[in-house]
Amino acid sequence: MRMPWGLKNRVRAIADQGAEEGQSPRSTLAAIVSRNPEHHGRLVQFVRAVNASGGGYHRLDFGDGVVMLGNYDMHRYVHFYHIPERLDGQSVLDVGAADGYFALECARRGGAVTAMDVDDKVALRTLVPLLNVPLRFALMSVYELDEGFGLFDLVVCGSLLMHLPDPLGALRRIRSVCRGQAVIATACPRHSASSARPVCEFVGEKSAHGDYWHYWNISATALSSMLLAADFSQVTHESHFVLASEPGRTPFATPHVAMAATV
Repeated sequence: MRMPWGLKNRVRAIADQGAEEGQSPRSTLAAIVSRNPEHHGRLVQFVRAVNASGGGYHRLDFGDGVVMLGNYDMHRYVHFYHIPERLDGQSVLDVGAADGYFALECARRGGAVTAMDVDDKVALRTLVPLLNVPLRFALMSVYELDEGFGLFDLVVCGSLLMHLPDPLGALRRIRSVCRGQAVIATACPRHSASSARPVCEFVGEKSAHGDYWHYWNISATALSSMLLAADFSQVTHESHFVLASEPGRTPFATPHVAMAATV
């Protein structure tokens, strides 16, 4: 029996995840911290205030002990996303940026980054003017994207599709502003790495805090097909991992698939 497309790589990726996720976190954002004493002082004060209020979505380590607590330390998982090590001279869009790990990490790698989110209270909006980073923030929905917003060499969308009522429509909007590569990650069914079924499980769980839904678990085969339906030409990378929240936070461990696709 012929193994379905990508299935061999999926099995290998998920088999290797344990050792890789066990890496000790290290500071990756110190390089973009401003040397301006006033800005650094305000950064420290802001991080302390966020931590005192319970922390944020992303854990952000700015070096020298300045660590914003968060539900997820994405440094443990960023290798699954296949983001190029250097992004010098490239434009990057972070869709659904939340507190900004991917936006800041892509800026650290040399990219000129635009971050967008529908939440005007995300920490990134306050952090941008306090850091030495070429980054702008747009308050908008993925469904508002079109060519008039600009074209980007790299578009990153992490853990957003699962929260959207129309994930295929969102992928089409992402494609409309992508001229190079898109990196998409989302929650997937438990057996996504070993199944060729194109499954979109409807979860339909609403958060206790506001109108924040977990709508979908999307299998790897389904996500690949959706990317092609959104007019990407091919899927170039695929990884599986379990995205787990930090110790002491609300306990989540959600299977994820990450894919890179080119136009």
